Formats: sequence, structure tokens, C-alpha cells
Amino acid sequence: MVTYTTEIQYYTTNQRVIGNCNVITFVNTGTITLYINNFPVTAGNSFSIAGNQDEVDLTEYLIDFRGSTVGEVYVIKKVNR
Repeated sequence: MVTYTTEIQYYTTNQRVIGNCNVITFVNTGTITLYINNFPVTAGNSFSIAGNQDEVDLTEYLIDFRGSTVGEVYVIKKVNR
């Protein structure tokens, strides 16, 4: 049996986030477009990357609000244990 935990973090400033998980989702709850490693995620939308069973994503993601002070993003990770 594969077990996992779910981690949820909330960010309002530019951050570097290490994946270290099997699935990662960025949910833009703000009013502006944010960028994840230069990929745009418009307000109200999400961006998700999922691996196959037993895969671990070690990517370092840059959450970039491009100078805005009104950005909001939830980062949800599925972490295998």
C-alpha cells in the first residue's frame, strides 16, 4: 500500500518552493496573473503537475507576482510517505 500526506501552503509574496512530491497544484486565488517558472496562471485558475506512481518531482518552482502586492496562491502537494 502506498501512503501519502497532503500539504497546503498559502503565499502572498514571491517564493521558491521545492516540489519534493508526487503531485503539486498552484491555485491562484488572487486578482492578478501569477507566474510559476514563467508560466502564467490567471486569476481564478490553477496549474497542476502530476507524476506516475513512485515518482518524486524535485523541481524548484518560482512563484512570481511580478511586483504586485495583491497576489495570493495556494500550493497543494501530495507527498508519498
